[in-house]
Amino acid sequence: MLIDLAHRIANGEVRAVDVIAEWQGRLETAHAATNCVAAWNPAALDQAAELDQQRAADGPVGPLHGVPITIKDWIDVAGMPCTGGEAAHRDRVPARDATVAARLRAAGAVVLAKTAVQVDSELFGVVRHPLAPERSPGGSSSGEGAAVGAGGSPIGVGSDSGGSIRVPAAWCGLAGLKPSAGRVSTVGHFPHAGERLDGRTQIGPIAWSVRDLAAVLPIIAGPDGLDAGLAPVPLGDPSAVSIRGLRVGWALDAAVETNGSIVDAGHRAVDTLIASGAEPAGEILQHFDEAMTVTLGYWQRRAGRLSGWDVDANFGAWDRYRFRMLRAHADVDVVVMPATTDPAPLHREMTVEDYRYTLPASLTGAPAVVLPMGSAGGLPVAVQVTAARWDDDIALAAAIAIEDGRS
Repeated sequence: MLIDLAHRIANGEVRAVDVIAEWQGRLETAHAATNCVAAWNPAALDQAAELDQQRAADGPVGPLHGVPITIKDWIDVAGMPCTGGEAAHRDRVPARDATVAARLRAAGAVVLAKTAVQVDSELFGVVRHPLAPERSPGGSSSGEGAAVGAGGSPIGVGSDSGGSIRVPAAWCGLAGLKPSAGRVSTVGHFPHAGERLDGRTQIGPIAWSVRDLAAVLPIIAGPDGLDAGLAPVPLGDPSAVSIRGLRVGWALDAAVETNGSIVDAGHRAVDTLIASGAEPAGEILQHFDEAMTVTLGYWQRRAGRLSGWDVDANFGAWDRYRFRMLRAHADVDVVVMPATTDPAPLHREMTVEDYRYTLPASLTGAPAVVLPMGSAGGLPVAVQVTAARWDDDIALAAAIAIEDGRS
């Protein structure tokens, strides 16, 4: 969807202003059904008209010329509210774009709206699932999952600490990417996120296809001279990755407590990769319980509930987990595992169990792609594909192969 739309605008088949007007209507319909919008961009049509003038004079300004996008409330967009999801900050309006927002707009994208966070908050209220309003879309990038899933946005930008992009993507039947830690700047994320404060939080896209994720990542990735946690590691091209010979492992046998349809989806994904020439590497333990213990300790530390010694112990446990995972993954290229324990539940607050399968990649900094793999009881089920840190291109290439091979 995103790639085709960008091509049509760039080729002059449609005007940016007409595209933005159409998608504003789509997003209004999606918002009426899901309550996904936190704030509208009143200048969207004017910005689209300017892009049409620029195209007529000099050609497209970038690869996303005139493409509508939505951005999570927690990411600064100049002139639009960014509240951190808290009523105390309802009047906060940043004067500068976050690095990610600036790069997307420089590429020609037009921000339709900022989207709501959390599944139920004092500021935004309840955000509803795009396919089943009595169910949860997942959080904290709930508005992005709902907006894109309901057809109100071709691409959304969220943030993911423990699974806040991946769970909404999984529950809403979308593709979602948590990039490698240090790949995409978090400057302009509110509440503040940084390598020393919280090395887990990453900004990434939610879309209708993995190829759309792959198209957006090069635009938002790379050092900005402001985020000291970014590394100048080149980003590979997923289209240059050969599936043949890739060593694929899985973490499915250790997830037997998960809904059987989700485990079956994982096995189908593995079979698809093997049929494409990948080599099976067997079960790769993710030590999900250990990841949860480390994460619970981290949450206690952030809440100020740990002594100095306990803080030190939590950092030590985190390092030991990362070492264990590096050793376990030394002989594999990608690992397939569940994204969630079950399809979208009836509306309720999020629990730590909702993030059980997304926590490992958050703690290791590995790239992780979620994509839909069928349904159960009319609700989407999804798989998650991870790779070694910095191998975002390999994770995306494997996910694209799975997406192309779905029956």
